[in-house]
Formats: sequence, structure tokens, C-alpha cells
Amino acid sequence: MTRAEPMPSRSLADRFPDLLPLGGHPTADMPPHIVEAAAAAAQRPAYAPIQGSRALREAIAERHAVEPEQVLVTLGGMQALHLAALAFGSRSVVHAPSFFFPQIARAAGGDCALAYDWDEYAAAVTGDTTLAIVNTPVNPSGYVLRGDDLDAVARAVSGTEAVVVSDEAYAGVVYDGVPLLSPASHPDLAPRTVVLRSFSKTFAMAAWRVGYAVGPRDAIVAMTRLHGWQALAIDAVAQAAALAALTGPRAWLDAALAELAEMRPRAIAAANATGPLHADVPEAAAFVWAAVDGDEDAWSERLARDHRLPAVPGRHFGARTPHLRIPFGGPRDARDALLAELARVTTADTS
Repeated sequence: MTRAEPMPSRSLADRFPDLLPLGGHPTADMPPHIVEAAAAAAQRPAYAPIQGSRALREAIAERHAVEPEQVLVTLGGMQALHLAALAFGSRSVVHAPSFFFPQIARAAGGDCALAYDWDEYAAAVTGDTTLAIVNTPVNPSGYVLRGDDLDAVARAVSGTEAVVVSDEAYAGVVYDGVPLLSPASHPDLAPRTVVLRSFSKTFAMAAWRVGYAVGPRDAIVAMTRLHGWQALAIDAVAQAAALAALTGPRAWLDAALAELAEMRPRAIAAANATGPLHADVPEAAAFVWAAVDGDEDAWSERLARDHRLPAVPGRHFGARTPHLRIPFGGPRDARDALLAELARVTTADTS
């Protein structure tokens, strides 16, 4: 029996339904070419192929320099993660802090070890390890893995049969020209790496729920077989919209990403001005990843109750010290409210 747990961010929102509509991704009104593509597809809706529409897979394959048969379109990046955990995740390892991978592994019936440096990561990888997980850019910290990091992963999995899954949901939200290095670009990791990406984050299309996996054919076949029984196929209308976003003009998206880049130092400065929160400017994504003085769960409750801030405790990401993850993306009025509420947060909130 699987051990599914509530998703921490959604659980917080369920308990505090008045939270500000902040998100860790760009927010934008969909431009006409995307709306028109969706409308055209909706006129005569039909089941898409299990693996995804041919046109969308071809466009994704071209971007990743693979064949369309090496692409699986999924219900957001989250389904891709779950399928990978179902297919390969009986014994997993992931670096920490990072996204909710242990929770996903348990929901799929497996286990996931946390490693806090690459020596621990290598020690956790054994001959029985089936899945080595990499998250770049890292959710929640925004760190982007470097070449040395990928070399360490390659050394860790050398001599094993472990599949490498690289969650790259925030690949399109990287700042200051920091290069994104995927394990799929590493000569020793490429043959075993499945890359997962998300239109929610990269194209501000959270509500459309389109993601994808790209990797070796046998891995994609295994995930596709599970996907067919789990969802049959992804919404063809949403896939048409995703194709238009991927292949059409992107001035609208560049503007949304520029707004996030402008918000990033302001949100970090506002958090640091509170006194109890201590954060560095992230290299990617759209989160304030703040160390917090005191009990992180109590702070999460206070910030949600008194300030409407969706601050998820760091323990859910494997943090060893008290942290909070606070998104700084969202509509302009929500971003303005975030800054205003952080200005009201002081050590007095601890009383």
C-alpha cells in the first residue's frame, strides 16, 4: 500500500483559504496566439495519443535534440515525477533541501534517502539504488547546479543501474545569465538521464497542467505504459496551447520574467528587513528561501494567519535548520501585498 501524504503547500492553503495568490512562477495573461490555438483545438476535441500530440512532442524533441519517441507529455511536471517514482523509485536518493521527492517516492510505494552533500549522496547510492534524483534549479533555494555537482552525481551512480531523473521545472526561470547545466548534457549521465520540465513554470501556464519527460527510449516506454493506465492522455486543448507557447512569439513571457527579476531583490530585501528572516538572493525560481529565528512551524502559522503569506516550513524540503519558503511570483497586486506584509513582520510576531 502506498503512503500518500498531503502536499504541504496545498495543505497550508486548505487551512488558510485567504492566503495571498502568490506563486513560485511567472504570471501573465495568455497572449492571443495561445488562446486562439486552444480555441481552435476546442472546436473539435479528440483524444490525444497516450504519449502526447505528435506536433508537441516534435517541438519538444527539437529543443532537446532527441527523437519524438523519447518524449512523454504529462499532466504537469508533477505527474512526470510521480510516473518516474512509480517506474524507477523503489529505492531513491536525492540531495537536500529540494522539492518534495521523498513524499512522492513514498506515495509511489518506494523510499527516498536524503543527502546533504555529495559525499552523503554517493554513500546513499548502492547497488540496490534504482533512482538518483537531481533538482536544478533547486526548489526551494533557487541554486543552479554546476559542473562539479554533476561530476559528483556521475561518480555516485557509476557502476550502478540507477536511472537519473533531473527535475528542471524552473529551467526557464534563471537569472543573471547563470548557465543551466542538465545532467542530460553530461557525457557520463546522458545515457541514463530522464529530464522533467514544466510549462507551468517556464511558460506561466500553471492552470493548463502540461509538463513532459525526455529521456532514453526504454525509460520513456516504461513511463508511458503507466501513464496510459493512469490518465490515458493529456488534454489535447492544453497541448495545443503548450505548442503555441513553445513555438510562438515570446515577448509576453519575457515581460513576465522581467517582472520576476525585478521583484526578486525587493522580496529578499523585504524579508531581511523583518529581522527574524534571513535570505540570500536566489539564482533561479521565485521563492524567498529564508532561515528563520525560532520555530518554523509556528512562524508558518503566524505568517499565514496574520499576514496571509504562504510560508511553507523548510522541513518539508528536507532542511536541517528552521527555514521558510515564501513565493514572490503572482499578480502585481499580490506581489505588492507581499512586500507590504513583510514590512509588518517583526520579532513581535513571536509573542
